[in-house]
Amino acid sequence: MKDALDSLADVVPPGIASLGARTRPAPSGRRRDRPLGKRGREVLARVPLFAGLSRRHLRQVAEHADEVGFRPGETIVEAGMLGGAFFLILEGEAKVTKGKRTLVKLGPGDFFGELALLDGGPRTASVVATTRMVCIRIFKRAFDRLVREEPGVAAKILAVLAGRIRRAEKSITG
Repeated sequence: MKDALDSLADVVPPGIASLGARTRPAPSGRRRDRPLGKRGREVLARVPLFAGLSRRHLRQVAEHADEVGFRPGETIVEAGMLGGAFFLILEGEAKVTKGKRTLVKLGPGDFFGELALLDGGPRTASVVATTRMVCIRIFKRAFDRLVREEPGVAAKILAVLAGRIRRAEKSITG
């Protein structure tokens, strides 16, 4: 099993390939996921991406999410790799990079990987933890299962994403 995990880590970014995370790394170097608690559900309710969801839908999103930690300098997602998860920052800071250029800095309440929830396509930028971080993570496969069970969740999230795309286009075209 250990050899399989080592080879997986060579291909998949550590934030996805790992066995999860804790606030502090375990002495063995392994990390474990934690189910999303009440605090996580309350934070989800304040995220624009999930703002239109009912309490029941928020609870369902939370059931498909977990809490994961990252160490300073750890690459959470890597540009060009297939997207497999969405992240919402609870604690800590990260930088979004393209090549050697830092595009933006992220902190608590910021999120990234929303397009990965929809298409699982290649990441458009890398995200690297600059401090110790704690994030909510939702894997695409879990999100897809949720959307199949509750199509209303997808409709509300797509409306928010469409708004973000419109704002981005407007800022480009002036």
